[in-house]
Amino acid sequence: MTKRSNRQKEAIGIRVAQSVVRETWDCGWQELEARNDNGIDGLVIMRRRGKETGGVVFVQVKCGGDGYRKDQAQYPDKLGVQLGRVYIKDHRPRWNSTIGPSVIVFIDDVADPRNPPAWWANLKDPETYSPTNAGMLLIPKNQKFGPHTKGDFHRLCGSGPVDKVLPVLKMARDELIIPGRTETLLRAARGFYKRWSQIDYPTHNPSLGEILINRVGWRHITRQNRLKERVFQSLCLLSVAKRMISEFSEVDMLGRPEVVHLEDGSLKVTDHLGLRANIAFPHRHQAVVQVVLRRERIFSPLAASLPAQRIWFLSVYELRRGAVPS
Repeated sequence: MTKRSNRQKEAIGIRVAQSVVRETWDCGWQELEARNDNGIDGLVIMRRRGKETGGVVFVQVKCGGDGYRKDQAQYPDKLGVQLGRVYIKDHRPRWNSTIGPSVIVFIDDVADPRNPPAWWANLKDPETYSPTNAGMLLIPKNQKFGPHTKGDFHRLCGSGPVDKVLPVLKMARDELIIPGRTETLLRAARGFYKRWSQIDYPTHNPSLGEILINRVGWRHITRQNRLKERVFQSLCLLSVAKRMISEFSEVDMLGRPEVVHLEDGSLKVTDHLGLRANIAFPHRHQAVVQVVLRRERIFSPLAASLPAQRIWFLSVYELRRGAVPS
């Protein structure tokens, strides 16, 4: 067999991946141009019974049984995919920073040239990375990429936060929003929020990038039909939200996204994200606090890069057993 060029292998890899996604799963596939080498070759827009769920999986495709595949004797149950130490070092932070699953789909065009087999692995799972070779990924041989994989991808997307050990954030007394003797809490919080929305405080999240601090969040927190005790609680926690947004990178998806089809063929996905932490207050007992962000992404069929997104701060509150978040 004539040795294939890298361009041919890339074409085979994309063809296999999008064929499974579009034809077998009936899900959406959006390819990203190769010149934008950000470690993502395509996006899978998940559907269930023909309707978008809002789940999006970021996919890195690699094809090359005579190039990338380097199985290791010490890992007999896994495929070895040699990407190189520098490549993994440069791209792993990008895979970890996507809000939604990042996976690799590996196609072996040598094993069967006409119908090449494919496997997949979760790029956010530490087990995917070889402990003995910094340039190698390890993919379970029983983790085939095919018709049944759709269920695995749905489970990867999930629908809410998972149980985990929450980080602890210690608040100093001078960070709290405390009204003056002749000042109301609403006025003190409004002054803080106004400064936060300008240049006094960071609004950059380590994994999400810029977060919009504007009237969207303020109006949501102080809306008239909200319980007064919840408004009071959120106003007191604004300084906590500011630190959580700027310091914590682990984000959960909350609830089910809203999916809207636009006239130009694009897909607008609006969802909510959560940041959680145990907050150690200087004046009372520790409590679990959640920050809620609203994200809007536009998936265009003509896009050559990752989807554009805007993220707003929406709310902050203390999680209570049995309470409905708002």
